[in-house]
Amino acid sequence: MQNNSENNMTPEEFRKMNSEEKILKMASGLVLPKGKPQNEVLDSLLNKIEDSSPTRKINLSRYFQAAAAVIILLVAFKVVPNMLSAQQLKTANAQQAELTLPDGTEVVLNADSKIKWNKKKFNNARYLQLEGEAFFKVKKGDQFVIKTNNGTVEILGTQLNVFSRNEKFWVSCITGRVRVSANNMQQIITPGEWVQLNDSGLEKSESESIENTIMWKNGISHFEETQLDAIFAELERQFDVSIQFEGNGERKATIDFSNDDLTEALDVVCIPMELNYEIKNKKINISEKQ
Repeated sequence: MQNNSENNMTPEEFRKMNSEEKILKMASGLVLPKGKPQNEVLDSLLNKIEDSSPTRKINLSRYFQAAAAVIILLVAFKVVPNMLSAQQLKTANAQQAELTLPDGTEVVLNADSKIKWNKKKFNNARYLQLEGEAFFKVKKGDQFVIKTNNGTVEILGTQLNVFSRNEKFWVSCITGRVRVSANNMQQIITPGEWVQLNDSGLEKSESESIENTIMWKNGISHFEETQLDAIFAELERQFDVSIQFEGNGERKATIDFSNDDLTEALDVVCIPMELNYEIKNKKINISEKQ
């Protein structure tokens, strides 16, 4: 049984004498009315709280139980369903993942990447968020939207690759038709074309070997006239290592390396670029040859 003096305190007096933990324990035995619509129960509780003057003495046991009931209802009917509907897939370094979305779209996620989507709404609104790099084989149907920090990709039914890391953003079209938007600009690309975001905006290019942009799906990292800094960053992702490079990271190279043999990959990059490397556990020091 509760002390009557505690029941007749003002809210401020009660808060001074009771921790949040104790207040929550008081609410733990709360039983919500059965057989009433959730909005009716919530409105009733809110009205009771509003009718209580903050300056008069009140029965705080009832006051805090009512407040707790409001919180419980909000969580139960608002927050929890949204949390259950939210889906996310994230890969670590040296890891790839495959999944099939609710509409049948197939996705391959490269290392250190993440996608998020709403399972409940996805079939009616095919929308997802991407950080990193992924290949999509989109099921034909209504508009499919991929949102990244650097730009937006819209397709109907196609195969494409999307890369969005830091400020770098590019999209290649394998089949179908793709609309890419970024920085208030748009480009439409078709099979064999790709678009990248640079200082002048979205630049579209053609490639006779567009399939090279998705070689990573088969365990091969491919680079064409790419800066060493970007190549080393991909090495870090694919092998889960840390690279310290003492040299000119803006030098460019065109190379392929396998993602399953670190030493071989370092040889492929460093030997033609006349670089030395030293491996210490998961740390790699790379420097220019003297």
